[in-house]
Amino acid sequence: MIGSFGPDRSEQPVALATQARPPAPPTLNEVFEAERMLVGLMLADPTTHGRIAAILRDEDWTQNLHRGVFEVVGRLLEEGRPVSPVSVLPKVSDVAPDGGPANRYLIALASEAPSSAFAEPLARRLAEAAHARSGSDHLDRDLYAWAYEQALALRRGQFSALDALNLAEEIEDLGGAIYNRMESALRITLMHLLKWEYQPERRSRSWHLSIRNGRLDIEDVLERHPSLSRRVPGAVANAYRRARIDAAGETGLDESIFPAECPYAFDDVMTRPVPWPLPGGEA
Repeated sequence: MIGSFGPDRSEQPVALATQARPPAPPTLNEVFEAERMLVGLMLADPTTHGRIAAILRDEDWTQNLHRGVFEVVGRLLEEGRPVSPVSVLPKVSDVAPDGGPANRYLIALASEAPSSAFAEPLARRLAEAAHARSGSDHLDRDLYAWAYEQALALRRGQFSALDALNLAEEIEDLGGAIYNRMESALRITLMHLLKWEYQPERRSRSWHLSIRNGRLDIEDVLERHPSLSRRVPGAVANAYRRARIDAAGETGLDESIFPAECPYAFDDVMTRPVPWPLPGGEA
């Protein structure tokens, strides 16, 4: 309608109307929580894995344990084997995102799993976040330069400049290296304890010192990083598997001579007597 003073603006579209903005991609915290819920769903109701796998790829997951569960559940289903935290755990990382044991973490996720109706929406949310992430992996670049760039951004409080996911993986790797020091010391100590027990005629000052030094290394790690104490049972079990193989190789005894499971509690590993010089003054 044309009025005496020009077009009736009320009938015209508003030229400066705000355009609809696309929804913001999920935050990293939202991604992490979505992954937790999907892992719980797959463990509580394995039939949801196929619906999730139709949307997500292995590389779309941001956390190693979560990705591992996704992959292992798929393999177990293909093989017609049951899926549960117990059947998944031997084939994935044994450490949870908080640094604690993975078994407790996965059992808790399964018990808190949401309704299976959330499987597709959560998976689509993760796929959307994965698509929004861009740029090459930091390991494809100059790692030295990347590390100092990240440190500088942290010192300046420039959090938007952080390569957050890759930075999180590097920090987790640092924690993993500390754990590996403890497990390595346990392996050496256990190997020499087995040699000490199963070849008493060959006991030596060298074996005695190896056990003492191994114990000191374990104590040092736990003293500096006391939170690792919650991972000691798993570390002993993991270390013993390799210690048993090493002991068989060094003694020449058949591996079956040694117990299949670690015969020592952690306190035994740390305090079992290994006297030297031997009684009777044997050298």
